[in-house]
Amino acid sequence: MIELVIKRLSSILLMILILYIQAFAENLTLVEAVRKGLKEDNLVKMGITMLSSANAGLKQAEMSRFGELKIKATYTKSDDPVYVFATTMKQGDFSMAYMNNINNPDALGNYMIGFEAGIPIFTGFSISNYIKSAKIREEIARDNYQRIKAEISFKIIMHWLNVLLMDSLSKLAANTVSSAENELKIAQMLKERGVVLGSDYYGAEAILSSLKGYLLTWNKNLELEKEKLAVLLGLRLDQFPQLDGVLTETIYPEKDIKELLASIENKRLDIKSIEKMINIYSLSESIVKNSILPTIQIFGSLEVNSKELSDFNSNHLAGIRIIMPIGDPGYFAKKELAKNETFIAREKLLEAKKQAIIDANESLINYKIAKKNIDIAKQTTEKAKQSLALLLPLYRQGRQSVLEVLRAQSMVMQSEASYYESLYKIHLFYAKILLVAEELNENTISEISDKLSTKKGDSI
Repeated sequence: MIELVIKRLSSILLMILILYIQAFAENLTLVEAVRKGLKEDNLVKMGITMLSSANAGLKQAEMSRFGELKIKATYTKSDDPVYVFATTMKQGDFSMAYMNNINNPDALGNYMIGFEAGIPIFTGFSISNYIKSAKIREEIARDNYQRIKAEISFKIIMHWLNVLLMDSLSKLAANTVSSAENELKIAQMLKERGVVLGSDYYGAEAILSSLKGYLLTWNKNLELEKEKLAVLLGLRLDQFPQLDGVLTETIYPEKDIKELLASIENKRLDIKSIEKMINIYSLSESIVKNSILPTIQIFGSLEVNSKELSDFNSNHLAGIRIIMPIGDPGYFAKKELAKNETFIAREKLLEAKKQAIIDANESLINYKIAKKNIDIAKQTTEKAKQSLALLLPLYRQGRQSVLEVLRAQSMVMQSEASYYESLYKIHLFYAKILLVAEELNENTISEISDKLSTKKGDSI
């Protein structure tokens, strides 16, 4: 009997342990969500490919210094006197006997295999400028890839926080509606006894309807935010995991506007990319300007000729080639185009800096507002709860209206909702500040994730 009880208890404990482990394993942290989202994001994948393309472009530009090597092979047949005369000499078969019918020779076939090589000596600085441009493009691709990762990370954080906020608001509204319905049940009984006025009762019902409206809206928004986050994570809605997070009351290290502006100037990768594009356009101007310079190339060729794919006779040619452009009708148009592209890039840089400064100010101000609103919302909630606590006994004694009770419950819900929204904004705008400052990385995301841990959740 004792053994049977022990076995059953062991089975129950094992089952509980398995369920606990499964539940724990299914909880997805913010850091894990960001990692998964980055793997699924198309822009990130595109950034990786663009970086690979930039690396290939750099290799191509560097290898162009070594010129090119070609192989060629032809078979020809003709009875043209000049062709026959020259071909017999190339094949090494020429003799004075060919002179007897030089004006009316028999058709002659020729197999030719050859190699050609050319090495640039001077290209008007175009190769060196192309290499510089390719190196800068590789740096731009690398910067853009890191910036894309940061922006997508922020997007995932925002939708993660949206889910947490809507979940908190939905639960808050559900509790409020449940409590209000209980009060209305009591009011219904009192109304039947003539204790509660009909006008108060119907007014209370109207408040309950508005509370149910909040519940419906927040429930639907919760579903929507879960769908959005599921899409970002590459999941179906029925695969949506339990999030390891809850809105917490946290104060992050606060930055001042000077720090943010310095970060924008020195760290922002998207701005650095535009600065580097200006350098590329400047190089393009130099390439166009120097296109009127001569180019010099060492070249050589080796070819073998045979009448019947045997006894090949070889010859070679080597030399130096100078090409001097005399005139390019589109030269000045090309110069104007390169100059305009540089100007446009400089204007884009100024605009990007302006927008970054605006984002920095907005994020910092919104963070400070949310920080102050937390205390205001807590005080408001505390007073609203005190008012409700005082009203309930009086209502039970018939000395207060059910309408006032539901008004107080509605006020408690709204003040708590304001509190949760302030918590949401604290985390959201801190992440936005990090994005603006180019500091949103795995370490700082881990910091946010730790503060959102379910083990540290605060409630009021």
